[in-house]
Amino acid sequence: MKKKIIISLFLIVIIVLVIGTIVVIKNKEQDTNQKTNENNSNTEGGYIEMTNKNENDFQIDLVYHSPSNRDIHYSAYIPSNIDSLEEVPLYITLPGYEGLYFQGVGLNLRYEDFAYTAKELNPNMIILAPQLDDWGKQSAEDTTLLTEYYQENYSISNTYINGYSGGGETLSLVLDMKPELYTRALLVSSRWDGGYEKLVNSNTQVYFFIGESDSYYGSSSFKETYNELYKRYEQKGLSKEDIDKTLILDVRNHEYFTSHGISDEHGGGGLAAHEESIMKWLLEIE
Repeated sequence: MKKKIIISLFLIVIIVLVIGTIVVIKNKEQDTNQKTNENNSNTEGGYIEMTNKNENDFQIDLVYHSPSNRDIHYSAYIPSNIDSLEEVPLYITLPGYEGLYFQGVGLNLRYEDFAYTAKELNPNMIILAPQLDDWGKQSAEDTTLLTEYYQENYSISNTYINGYSGGGETLSLVLDMKPELYTRALLVSSRWDGGYEKLVNSNTQVYFFIGESDSYYGSSSFKETYNELYKRYEQKGLSKEDIDKTLILDVRNHEYFTSHGISDEHGGGGLAAHEESIMKWLLEIE
C-alpha cells in the first residue's frame, strides 16, 4: 500500500515538472515571437538587428535589414531621454573611403569627427553613421532607405546630412534621388555626381566646403555645381537673398589648412567638423 502511494506521488511530481517545463518553453517562445514581430513590423518588413557593441555612447554595427533585402551597417546614437521628447532631429553622416564597411567596423567614427561634434552641439538628436559599401548609386539608395526607416519609426522634426570625400559623392546622388527627405546638407571635400532638377524643386539647403586646391578633387566641381544651381534658382524666381540662404559655397585657401598644421587640403576637409559656425548651420543651432 505504502509502495503504491509513493509511486503515485512520484508520478504526480513528474507530471507537475513536465507541465511546468512546457509552460516555461511556451512563454519563452511567445517572448521570442513577440520580439521578432516587433522587429519585423516596421517599414513594411524592414527591421533593425541590434548589437552589444558600444563606444562613446554610440551603438556600433547595427544592421538595418531593409524590405528590399539590403543589409545596411551603421552606428547610432539615441538620446537616453528619447521617450520624454516629443520629437527629435535626425542627423546622418556619410563616410569617406576610410570609413566604408569593408575597412572595418566602426572606423568611420574613428576617422571622422562629424558625429561626435553633432552630439556635443545637441545631445537630444538621433545620429546615424552608416558604413556604406562605396560612393555610388546603391549606397545612395541605402542612405535613403535608412533615413526613411527612422523618419517613419521616430517622431523626427528635421533631418540633416553630411558627406565627406566619397561620402560627398554619395550625398550628391542622394540629393538627386530624394532631396525632400533632408532639411540641410553639407558636402565636404568632394565633387558633385548628381543631377539638379529634384534638388532645385525641393526646399533643401546645401553647403559646399572645400580647399581651393583640394589634392583629390580640386574645387572646380563644387564651383560649377554652385553656379549651375544658382542659375536654376534664379530661373525659378528666387531672390538673391533666398538663394544665399539656400546655397553656400565655402572655398578655403591653403593658408587656412596650414594654420591648422595640415598641408594636404583634401585630408584637411575634416576640419569642417570642428568649424562651429558650419556645424551649427547644418544642425540649425542658433
